[in-house]
Amino acid sequence: KNKGGKEGGASKPIKHNAETFRLFDQLKLDAPITTDDVPACLEKLEAKLEHYKVKVKEWEEKRDEMKRKLIEEGIRPDVDPEDKAEKAEEEKAEEEKAEEEK
Repeated sequence: KNKGGKEGGASKPIKHNAETFRLFDQLKLDAPITTDDVPACLEKLEAKLEHYKVKVKEWEEKRDEMKRKLIEEGIRPDVDPEDKAEKAEEEKAEEEKAEEEK
């Protein structure tokens, strides 16, 4: 009798609850159904982790660039210059209207 030891290559089923399936679904991965599925699932999870680390790094660089532009140039890169011009014209028209009413 081999209690607590690993059985010779026998794959055991893994019981999941609805939350576990939902989490794997969010990651667009299939939940491992047996213990034999775990190593392949771990590889996929690690690949996803690396992918998200790259995305975070890109976002941080973009964020730093936007911060730099805002500080140095007073320009918000997410604002279209044409929209900025239209807004300035509208503000000027409002100011002129306010002056006329005085």
